[in-house]
Amino acid sequence: MNTAEGRQAGQFLEQLGNKKSPIIVAALNKYLEDNPGLLDGRVRIQVHVSDLNTRMLEEKIRQLIEERLSSGVPLPAPPAANPHENVEQVSADILEMLNDLDSFG
Repeated sequence: MNTAEGRQAGQFLEQLGNKKSPIIVAALNKYLEDNPGLLDGRVRIQVHVSDLNTRMLEEKIRQLIEERLSSGVPLPAPPAANPHENVEQVSADILEMLNDLDSFG
């Protein structure tokens, strides 16, 4: 495979040296675990290679976002920052540091 992806994969495998086999085996086993139909011949593999079209990719991302927003499923909210969180621990740590200073004086 004489593509940028093929060369990148080849360079990565060369860097791994004798570690190639375990990484490839682990990756292939994970793929087969996720796609069990490959083992019994029910599924045929086809690989299509195409150039990345940024405009089409952006359009697809926008479509997925719009679908998610219109589905009514709320987006996960980040945890709120609590300024009083861990105040007791910080106070205890400061007291311990001050007590340790007495050892040097």
